[in-house]
Amino acid sequence: MNNRPEIELKRERDFSDVFNASFAFLSQEIKRLTRVVAMYAGVPVIIAIIMSAYYTQDTFSTMFQVMSGTNVSTIPDPMLIFLTIVISFLATIFLAGLIPAYMGEYEEKGKNGFGAEDVWKRFARHFGAIIGFSILGSIIVTVGFFLLIIPGIYLSVPMAFLLFVKVIEDKNLGDTFSRCFQLVRNNWWITFGIIILAYIIISIVSWLFSVPALIVGGIQGFLVGSGEQEAFQTDSLAFILTTVISGLGQYILYPVLYIIIAFQYYSLREQKDRDTLMGKVSAINEEE
Repeated sequence: MNNRPEIELKRERDFSDVFNASFAFLSQEIKRLTRVVAMYAGVPVIIAIIMSAYYTQDTFSTMFQVMSGTNVSTIPDPMLIFLTIVISFLATIFLAGLIPAYMGEYEEKGKNGFGAEDVWKRFARHFGAIIGFSILGSIIVTVGFFLLIIPGIYLSVPMAFLLFVKVIEDKNLGDTFSRCFQLVRNNWWITFGIIILAYIIISIVSWLFSVPALIVGGIQGFLVGSGEQEAFQTDSLAFILTTVISGLGQYILYPVLYIIIAFQYYSLREQKDRDTLMGKVSAINEEE
């Protein structure tokens, strides 16, 4: 373990402090966090990337055939689409669940008090709930978006804390949802701003990973439009590799997003509960 001071999770932070603390935490924990993610989320993420690459190849192949005037009797393989969605969902579930589990262990046992296996045990203990809560939260937000969009935007903010409350505080379904809304009460706008800015940062960096795939796809489209579709194929090594790089960049950045959300969760939790302040007061009273 490194000798950097332990980062205090339960601390009320302003807008910029949430980001500063998040990146400081990533800098401190990058090796262990990477090991945890690679050990336990690596397989589903790799499978998801491969499936996405095959799906992209299949989709572009069909599209380029249409562009070249070739009669296309098939659409992208429905089974491939279904499997890609399922595997991608599972990969996201592993990443979305491992980060709260990691933060929970860090909070309870300190920087040097836990290992990868402790994170896995906490994650595995809540695995069923992580899947169920994720599906339910997605349904709630989706229904909200169907109701004139604004309800969906409003609901997406408290739902961002769903897995953190469940995995870290270990509450039941009803209490978890109530807790999420309690945390954002009177703090909706700042939380919304933090999440939006985090998404923008992640999207920009993710886009950089996608640039090679966009270039290769653009070249293919140009060749097809010029009647030289045989000069470049979607099953070429360049096309597959750039698609894999694009997918890898996306999944690598998910933990960054979840950690930023985690620090806002801890900031709101401290603001509402004052656990750290009460703990310090109790310690002073005991000394007296």
